[in-house]
Amino acid sequence: MIGSRAVVIVLFVILVVTGLLYYQFSKEREAVERLKVEVTGASITRLGLSSCDIAIKLRFTNPSGFDTPTFWVSSYSVYLNGELVATGSMPPTKVTAGSSVYQDLTISVKYSKVTRALVDAILKGKLQVEMIGEVRAKILLGLLEVSAPFTSTYSI
Repeated sequence: MIGSRAVVIVLFVILVVTGLLYYQFSKEREAVERLKVEVTGASITRLGLSSCDIAIKLRFTNPSGFDTPTFWVSSYSVYLNGELVATGSMPPTKVTAGSSVYQDLTISVKYSKVTRALVDAILKGKLQVEMIGEVRAKILLGLLEVSAPFTSTYSI
């Protein structure tokens, strides 16, 4: 009698723990996959003879009802009028449910690498900054890794 009661209790505890872990997994994954990454600003902060610096402001918005786990941008590429000018990664951050976090990024651009983009900027009067990357996070107590791609465009 005591043996079967203990088995039922153990099975119940396993079922409850499994349910809680699945809930945690699904909410953390949803928060990462629904995360919106947007370029909200870009400006030329330094003009030199052979290069310039461009400051890019990113907004990470979490529309879900669950805090994101700590995530990072594992890799990104920045394009100016369609020409690749920078690649890199960003440090880890976290966004609480229903809120936004801003991060600043500065890239140096050598004019010799973006001649077509500069000609387009002069002729069209605008410079389009496009950022493509991937957000990664470890979820479920750090046991699983999930990722979500993003693309955002901003015109100067």
